Amino acid sequence: MKENDLVQAALDLHQAGYNCAQSVFSVFAPDFGLAKEKSLMIASCFGGGMRMGSVCGALTGALMVLGLAKGFSVYSPEIKADSETHATQFIGIWKEQVGEINCRDILDVDVSDPEQRQLAKQNGVFDAHCPDCIEKAVRIVSRLI
Repeated sequence: MKENDLVQAALDLHQAGYNCAQSVFSVFAPDFGLAKEKSLMIASCFGGGMRMGSVCGALTGALMVLGLAKGFSVYSPEIKADSETHATQFIGIWKEQVGEINCRDILDVDVSDPEQRQLAKQNGVFDAHCPDCIEKAVRIVSRLI
């Protein structure tokens, strides 16, 4: 799939209710032999910064994609270093483009607090920030793999 198509597919998933990690990870997973349904399940607990405002789900989903593309299953110091280099490169580009890595800092909301989360939903905070993070994650990772 072309980069713009990947972005649109990820945004469509998010619009349908999937979290940021699911939206990013699942559009790439079939290219690596992982069924979309399984990828949605794997990434389902990583949205909202693992539901506690930690590392952004879009970023986490992209790192999972990098793991499929540049990760390793047989250890060697060289291949581990190469994998780490790709992750560090992604995170560096992310920080340049987004500024923050944690969901709570990007959204300025404590997503672990149900009241704040609901208020943020009602006020369109997620709609104002998450699609941009999803698009950036998809574009950055597609260029790195």
